[in-house]
Amino acid sequence: MAQTLLFEKPFYIDNAGGVGKNVCVVQGAANGTCKLPTAQNAAGFLGVTIESQPNQNRGVGVCRLGVFNMLAGGTIARGDRVGINSAAGDVRSVEALIIASPMGNAVIHVVGRAEVAAVSGDLFPVMIQDYTVNGA
Repeated sequence: MAQTLLFEKPFYIDNAGGVGKNVCVVQGAANGTCKLPTAQNAAGFLGVTIESQPNQNRGVGVCRLGVFNMLAGGTIARGDRVGINSAAGDVRSVEALIIASPMGNAVIHVVGRAEVAAVSGDLFPVMIQDYTVNGA
C-alpha cells in the first residue's frame, strides 16, 4: 500500500544517537525539536520520521499528517488503533486497552489507525490520527 504524505515539517533531533526512519517522535526539549519517546504510551506525539538522521541537533523531516509507514512493535490487526510501544519509536495495538470495560483511570495516547495487519518488525501503513482516550 502506498504512503500518502500530506504534511511534512522539519524538526531538529535531540537524541545523541540521532533517529531512524519510520519511527514515532515526540516533542523535544525546546521549540522546533523532537526526540524518540522515552517509554510506552508516551505523550507529545509529533509524527513519524521520513528519513533517518544519525546526528544530534540536525534536521529530520517528520510526517505530521497522512498515511505513512510505521514500525510494528507487536501483532496489529487491520483497523486497530495504535500507540507508541517503546523508546525505539515503534507502535503497538491499543485497541484492547481502549475497549476494555472498565478502562479504569487509564490515559491512552493514540497515534493512528492501522491500514493493514502487521507483526513485530513490519513496516506498515498507518493513518496518522493523534488523540488521547481518557478512561478517568
